[in-house]
Amino acid sequence: MFSRPPQCHQCTHNCTVFFTLVAEGKAQTFGCCNQCPVLENAGKTGFLPSEILNINLTVPTPVIRERCPACGFRWEDFERTHRIGCPVCYQIHAKPLAETIALIQPGQSHTGRHPSLHEKDRLERLAKAKTLLEEAIREEDFESAAALRDQISDLESKK
Repeated sequence: MFSRPPQCHQCTHNCTVFFTLVAEGKAQTFGCCNQCPVLENAGKTGFLPSEILNINLTVPTPVIRERCPACGFRWEDFERTHRIGCPVCYQIHAKPLAETIALIQPGQSHTGRHPSLHEKDRLERLAKAKTLLEEAIREEDFESAAALRDQISDLESKK
């Protein structure tokens, strides 16, 4: 049970009217006396006591999930089947999908086994590593530069 305040929220008279506001899972109990301006203003103006006391009540808005325009797939369907509908679904459901992937694996890209490194992939990684090496040297981050140097030499030896 909630504890009732002994004195009026606005003045020092004893409370005769109590109301409890529940917002965001937290309950606050307020008390007013018979002559309280909060009750008088609420009756005259039609405002809620919480508005008169300047208590901000936020009502959560329901999450509305979109349907994929290409296949009609909803996020609820993913939660049920654990499969995504089509390539367009990745764009429509990008935010909840990213949150789900973050729970499953540490990064946004897969870092598992790769059967063999194709020449095109090797050259792209080599170019990226060289760019990062130049940047690390400019910023005087020599630990990263040493790791990148080793990665570059490893990629160049796989020709």
